[in-house]
Amino acid sequence: MVGTQLFLFILLDSQIILALFVVTAPKSIYTAQYGDTVEMICNFPVPKEDDLRKLKVSWKHVQINQAEARQVTIFSNGREDVLNQEKTYKGRASLVIQELKNGAAILNITEVKLSDAGTYLCLLQLGGSDYQEITLNVQASYSRIVTYSNVSEEHDISLTCESVGFPEAEVYWKKDGVNVSSSVNTSQTRTTDGLYKVISTLKGVDVNHYYQCEFWNKALNEMTEASLKHSGHVELLTHGSNYPQKNDSGHHSHTVIIISIIGCIAILLIVMVILHLKKRHWCFKCFKKKGTRAYHQGSGKCGFNRKSPYLSCYLLSPDLALFSR
Repeated sequence: MVGTQLFLFILLDSQIILALFVVTAPKSIYTAQYGDTVEMICNFPVPKEDDLRKLKVSWKHVQINQAEARQVTIFSNGREDVLNQEKTYKGRASLVIQELKNGAAILNITEVKLSDAGTYLCLLQLGGSDYQEITLNVQASYSRIVTYSNVSEEHDISLTCESVGFPEAEVYWKKDGVNVSSSVNTSQTRTTDGLYKVISTLKGVDVNHYYQCEFWNKALNEMTEASLKHSGHVELLTHGSNYPQKNDSGHHSHTVIIISIIGCIAILLIVMVILHLKKRHWCFKCFKKKGTRAYHQGSGKCGFNRKSPYLSCYLLSPDLALFSR
């Protein structure tokens, strides 16, 4: 009986202690895209203003397949200690200090890498101590596809699609919607960040058909594609989230426009010169005798105008002189 009472007392006492300082997490699993920013949150009892200098916050990272935890960031004595921060997190990981007074220990990680995936321990101490485990998954979809073409010395045309992601992706090619993956050469290499650089080339391209390259990421259940056609250069027909393609079509269009403008200006100048010469010819016909004559379009005759010190030829109306000398 006494033993039972002692056990209940110890259990009740431990529950009271835990109730004084308990760390919770609104989410236990986070998913971030490679290169993005992620914030992971732990909540704790809102401290008094004077208690912030006594608060200790530590975020540690246990990588997949590694037992040793890495120090991501630590807050102690009222400030964040960056000296003891692991090199891989310097300049990328930080604690949102202004939210501590609200009972939130928020870890902010920018430029997320594949190596950031794993389990994070949020440890807090203020009178009591507690912690939470949070999992971060990092995805890298093949959303950006670069396309280009090549023409061999034998005038054989090939199309290439290139993208970076994780994990490995399968690449399929279609011609006008029909699978032609049997003529494809696909290679995959790892980058320094652990991503897969996938390059897929389709040979024997027909300029009269449309082609699609599709990247299938089985782990993410995600398909990304680029539709293209070769007509002297690669035309990227569907963009989506793909990179815009560089080709010579824009330069060629600008050249054609400039040449057209110059041609129009030249033709206009020639027409103006011809009209000018015809006007002079008509005026000289009006002034065959001495004196000043005015040509009246209404009468079709030339008449003297001795009051005018200049020779005038009126072509449109008696009141509007188009040419005078």
